[in-house]
Amino acid sequence: MRFKTIILDFDGTIVESVGIKDSAFKELFKDYSQNLDEIMHYHLSHNATIRYEKFKYITENILGRSYDMAVAQTLSEKFSSYVLSAIKKCPYVDGAKDFLDYYYKKVSLYLASITPSQELDEVINFRGIRNYFKKIYAYPWTKIKVIKDVIDTECILKDEILFIGDTFEDYLAAQEAGVPFVGRDSNKSFRDANIPVHKDFIGIKNHITEEERKNRQNK
Repeated sequence: MRFKTIILDFDGTIVESVGIKDSAFKELFKDYSQNLDEIMHYHLSHNATIRYEKFKYITENILGRSYDMAVAQTLSEKFSSYVLSAIKKCPYVDGAKDFLDYYYKKVSLYLASITPSQELDEVINFRGIRNYFKKIYAYPWTKIKVIKDVIDTECILKDEILFIGDTFEDYLAAQEAGVPFVGRDSNKSFRDANIPVHKDFIGIKNHITEEERKNRQNK
């Protein structure tokens, strides 16, 4: 196999959940209508920033209010209440479930998310997909630390690991770690990066198959 290990992002990559979290941010700060455009611009332009850091920045720097543990807990609980049920039930990206069914028997699959672990575990268990993954990484893991940990765990070459994600920040993590990357188009910008991007896992699987073919020819 060209790739012996595949690391997958979750939101916007395996499931169509990006719009859910965007709507939740808008709902969370709807009472601040004068600041809402700035809040959403900040949220949408910081894909790799965890929600807690976003809450702190928005509260202190956009709303000009004090931020403490009580505020953090209130915002976190409200946000989770908005998104959890919807993400449990939102559709898979086309071909994602078949992709997992096919590849978990052939390579080591890892899941990498910046969603808090308790929330991610609840979603993963509800969907019944835990068995596909050798390990599931959640907050406080960052994508770059996940990739480096997988490299150490698997003891394989960097070009034998593929990272699949839906944001430019995912791509930057893969680039920094020195592993190949394939983008999933969830309507997030890859900023004209010269990388393969596919709308669904049918295209992603075809891309991997083509890479396998090229790898065999070069041997």
